[in-house]
Amino acid sequence: MTRTADLFGPVAEDIPAVADRLRGLSNGHHSLLSEALAYVFDSPGKQIRPALVLLSGRLGRFQRDRLVTLAASIEAVHTATLVHDDAIDEALSRRGLAALHRVWDRKVAILVGDYLFAQSAQLASELDNVPIMGLLSETVMAMSSGELRQYAAAFHGTPDEEEYLQRIAGKTASLFAMCCRGGAIVSEQSPERAEALRAYGLNLGMAFQIADDVLDIVGDDKTLGKPAGSDLRQGTVTLPVILYAQQAADHRRLLDRMEDAQDVQTIVRAVRASDAPTRALERARQFASSARGALEAFPPSEAREALVDLTDHVVTRGY
Repeated sequence: MTRTADLFGPVAEDIPAVADRLRGLSNGHHSLLSEALAYVFDSPGKQIRPALVLLSGRLGRFQRDRLVTLAASIEAVHTATLVHDDAIDEALSRRGLAALHRVWDRKVAILVGDYLFAQSAQLASELDNVPIMGLLSETVMAMSSGELRQYAAAFHGTPDEEEYLQRIAGKTASLFAMCCRGGAIVSEQSPERAEALRAYGLNLGMAFQIADDVLDIVGDDKTLGKPAGSDLRQGTVTLPVILYAQQAADHRRLLDRMEDAQDVQTIVRAVRASDAPTRALERARQFASSARGALEAFPPSEAREALVDLTDHVVTRGY
């Protein structure tokens, strides 16, 4: 399986600087805050969002330090949402470690998440760029709206595909779009190119989330690091389940009992046995294709090729 880091091409050596910047955020605070921040940044994840910032910046006037600052700001937002999500969902682990709220408690987790949102704004302000601050605000609002959509729909039957797409556009794809558009702004690219990169990021984020939702159904517990069907246990109905429900006569009876662990496994088995995961993955590929199309505005370069490669990777990882 291809390691994600192998796809980062010309910015592979710059990615560690983002992780270093984030780890530095844990210094100089009250011991509880310092320890909690050091804990959440101990496992940096796959770093796809920082890579998108840096690769997008490579397509313009590459200013490494400013792009690293932007990437750290965006990764702080992403980490804040994970900390909050895990506390709300009572998740057991994250990135191979016990979830923050299980090491301390939910109150600490919520406050650390709040601090990270504020820290993200502080990092972005170092760029002294009003459009970046506006973009950050818009993105956090879009992500919060997506989360609220998900919460409102939990355990309330099967949403239609359009509702699902609106949810993941806010919750996931908006941050991918900010990575790319923000990278374009910081690297002083034209409005047309910034818009093309925004479209690339949005479509890549849609493909990424749909593929992730398929993996939650078809993946094994070892690969996922959590039980298959975890989304359903939280009452979240994703695209593979929506597509299954469109053609299954007994789906309503099953979905009405999603809070029961045994029934969740019944639904997972039924969806796996259908063609719904394949159809959902095809939708992910369509978004990935749209992302590639947005890159036609750029001449060939190593950074452009790395961005193209990511469109393939997001829909094949884990399979």
